[in-house]
Amino acid sequence: MEDQNKSKMTLILGAGNIAAGDEGFGVHVARRLAKMELPEGVRVLEGGIGGFDLLGPLEGVDRLIVVDIMALDQPAGDLFLFKPGGTSIEPGKKVVSFHQVGILELIQIAAIIGRNPEVYFLVTPPETMDWSFDLSPVLSKAADEAVEFLENIIKDDFAGLKKYVTSFPTIYSLASIQT
Repeated sequence: MEDQNKSKMTLILGAGNIAAGDEGFGVHVARRLAKMELPEGVRVLEGGIGGFDLLGPLEGVDRLIVVDIMALDQPAGDLFLFKPGGTSIEPGKKVVSFHQVGILELIQIAAIIGRNPEVYFLVTPPETMDWSFDLSPVLSKAADEAVEFLENIIKDDFAGLKKYVTSFPTIYSLASIQT
């Protein structure tokens, strides 16, 4: 099992709008991770709001960890790790232009063209959505915790990843699983 995890190419994708406060959570996490020495087979990408532009970087990726915010009825700053399930388009979203492609649609399109990585989402609810290049204090702390969590998972060659994961829509905070 350990060798299987080591041979997988992993992409940690930080998603979000860096100019919209907590919406940029994933990008802030990616920037912090990019400053660290990562093992071969682990890449970090600031995906921002890239849409179709992110198809190229998915080539050769076996495991994708998307770091983003998500509107959940949970406290801002709590971290949740889950595998997407069910629909691959956001509920209630009508895509009428290729410029509206979100992460879920991107994953579906990638699968159609043969890029079908194992996908995980590491998310937190936002506290604020204001025009700012800074995270709120709550999400700044959550970004530190997300980096620490990812760093530990990377050191473990991703062997412990499945221990923390749940399937959407049933998700549990990482704090409740780690204690």
